[in-house]
Amino acid sequence: MSLELRSYRTARTAKPCNMHGCHRTIQPGDRYLRTSLPPLVDVNSSEHWWSLNVCTVCMRDDTTAEENSAARFNEQHPIGTLVRAYPGFRPEVDATARSLDTRTRSAASVHGRTAVVWVEGHGAYIALTHIDVIEGGVS
Repeated sequence: MSLELRSYRTARTAKPCNMHGCHRTIQPGDRYLRTSLPPLVDVNSSEHWWSLNVCTVCMRDDTTAEENSAARFNEQHPIGTLVRAYPGFRPEVDATARSLDTRTRSAASVHGRTAVVWVEGHGAYIALTHIDVIEGGVS
């Protein structure tokens, strides 16, 4: 059972789409999805609420959007790409967030409803939303 909260809204101000790999801006008047996960539920392993704004292109179908996100990541970043990974949560959420400078050791894929990748030096996959590519870094 997921306790995910979802609401469809109309933007009053411009805001970025938070789906990994999407560089669209949600413009005033555009419909978008606001989704939130409470602490320690599903992919949110932090002690804080995790909220995302999702544009209409990315919200068509959760699985399709995540598959597209993984495919885009794989097209642009081969296995061995240098990345900064945030295994728990991102520093925007908590200033004490731990980061790991490492390399991808798998292609991105979808696990459940989340696009993920495995990295060296960490024993579990990490959501692509918790991966920042370090420019110019491929093994």
